[in-house]
Amino acid sequence: MRQSLSSEDIRKKTIQLSCRTGAGHLAPSLSTVEILTVLFRDFLHYNPSNPHDDARDRFILSKGHGAYAYYVILNHLGFLPENELKYFYTDQSSITGCLSRNQDYMIEASTGSLGHGLPIAVGMALAFKMQKKQNRVVCLVGDGEMQEGSNFEALQFAYRFKLDNLLLIVDANSLQAMDRVENVALDTDRLAKVLSTYCESTFLDIDGHDEDCLKQSFSSFFRENDRETFTTVFCRTVKGKGIDFMEHVPKYHFRCPIEDGYTLETEVPV
Repeated sequence: MRQSLSSEDIRKKTIQLSCRTGAGHLAPSLSTVEILTVLFRDFLHYNPSNPHDDARDRFILSKGHGAYAYYVILNHLGFLPENELKYFYTDQSSITGCLSRNQDYMIEASTGSLGHGLPIAVGMALAFKMQKKQNRVVCLVGDGEMQEGSNFEALQFAYRFKLDNLLLIVDANSLQAMDRVENVALDTDRLAKVLSTYCESTFLDIDGHDEDCLKQSFSSFFRENDRETFTTVFCRTVKGKGIDFMEHVPKYHFRCPIEDGYTLETEVPV
């Protein structure tokens, strides 16, 4: 199941998941597709038959409102039951628009209130270091979310304690809620420069939809040990990737495309 993960298939099913019930937050989910596909297919260590396996790596999706591609991948891998996706966004499903912790489904933390996921990931990484365990911790944040002060406290902590078992991935799609990031705080290039100061030798700035770049960038983190500090991969992405009229458009942060006449060309069974 792991090796059969395809970003094209995950994107199609993510769109279907939203459009079937009119669920919002599709656009922030679409910018994560290749990142999540490569992580779960090629790098993260987990036990397909036991989501509670103590030896598993921990993945924290801090931008918990952009969870739909994550749900689709968890279902593909056998962690999330079929009915949870079938009845998503109804009273018959326990999964919601934002992530709620459920370790039976390998959802490690409740997120969506932004600025929470990275501090949680830093705490996990420190705990593993103190226990001399080899588990790695990966945290995916949004670029708009990096305006939260709690994230920069977490970065300083991670640097201070040399948490080389922590991988921070920034989904830099240049949009947040209903505006462009540059109209609220730092633009994308300046944010990249600020983040690079925390881990100069382990900071990578890449195309977040290029799977070869993602593989190369993640590879050094997962295959090398004893770095000086944590690793940051700054992924430049497109919000709404895959539906032309949604791409780069702020109003689609929560707006479902079916409200504007979009229909699925091909029904893909979940």
